[in-house]
Parts: sequence; structure tokens; C-alpha cells
Amino acid sequence: MSVVLFTKDLLFSSRVTNVTTQRSIELSVLSDTDELMGRASTVPVKVIVLDLGMSGLDPAHLVPQLRKLMPPPRAIIAYGPHVHEAKLAAARDAGCDQVFSRGEFNSRMDEILTDYLGEPDGQCDGPARVTTV
Repeated sequence: MSVVLFTKDLLFSSRVTNVTTQRSIELSVLSDTDELMGRASTVPVKVIVLDLGMSGLDPAHLVPQLRKLMPPPRAIIAYGPHVHEAKLAAARDAGCDQVFSRGEFNSRMDEILTDYLGEPDGQCDGPARVTTV
């Protein structure tokens, strides 16, 4: 598995799905913390993207748990509304590799994923697969 997007925002997840499908990157969209931990602990994940706009998401609790996985994800990225400066700062403090405003992540998504996954050639076996839970 390449990328897990942790969000409940179906509209924004469709944007991420479009980008990953174009790049033949396997994507799972999850919205439950237990499901995220279960999936990431059984299937290697390269990048986990956290939507800080999710109600109840506590990066100070979740990010350290994700870092303990074997193997750990290559990167944990977070994005959220630019007006939620405290949430963005909390994600940085929790140890996210990068934290973006939602607008910046949206506009630079392809570049950001390329930074962590490499060039599109050879990144996935077969066509992109999208799983939404």
C-alpha cells in the first residue's frame, strides 16, 4: 500500500483520488482511527495523510502510535484549514513530517506525493487501487 488518506471529507478525498489514480498510486481512504491503526499495522504504508479538520483527531496521540508501527510509514503528512493555527502547530509538535494548510496541500499535492513516493514509474504494481472505508 502506498498512501492512506485519513479523512471524512468525501469531496476532498475525491481530489486526492484523482491525483493518485493519475499517478498509479494505491490509495486507501479511511475515517476511523481503529481502522487506520489496524490497516497500517498489517499492510506497509509509505505515506499517511491526516486531515486535521476531522472532529476529535488528536495528532499528539495518533502520530506517536503511527511511528511505532513496523515498518513505520515513510512519512506522516497533515493538512488543515489555515485559520486553525493551533491544530497545524499541534501536528508539527506531534512529529508530522510536514504540515500544510489545506489550500497548499491541494495545490501542491502531486509535488508533495512525488517527494515521498518518487517518480510515478514503478511505484505500484498494476493500476491504482482506491479503497474507501
